[in-house]
Amino acid sequence: MTGKFKYLISVICGLIATAAKQYGLILSFVVIGIVMDFVTGLVKCKVTGIPISSQKGYKGFWKKISLLAALFFGVFLDYFIAGVLEKIVSVELPFALPFGLIIGAYIVLNESISICENLYACNPGIMPKWIANLLKSTKEKIDEKNKGEK
Repeated sequence: MTGKFKYLISVICGLIATAAKQYGLILSFVVIGIVMDFVTGLVKCKVTGIPISSQKGYKGFWKKISLLAALFFGVFLDYFIAGVLEKIVSVELPFALPFGLIIGAYIVLNESISICENLYACNPGIMPKWIANLLKSTKEKIDEKNKGEK
């Protein structure tokens, strides 16, 4: 899954959830994804013998908090922009803004990739080989892109 494809899927899912006004649902998916990623990460460490360090756990905890902060910021933007437009310009939007839900869908996609990687590291036979190969190549492409942005 390329970065552009992941963004496109996030936007589509966010727009669908926005149309259905499902903030509670996307928040639930994000929290479930974060918890499942944490648990599968611990299982991966236990199965593979990777030592669990408090420094790595501390860093991971704050990364998860930043995901939730990004989600809440997106929801804030949805309500803030609509409120400002209504109060200052007297324009009422006939639709809900999708920022929070697009961010939420993106987080869920990323957490899902991480969960699959953790499960694959625990037991490579747990999922079809083509999914594992797709995840590996996606992870490599994301890592390459992140190196180029720094």
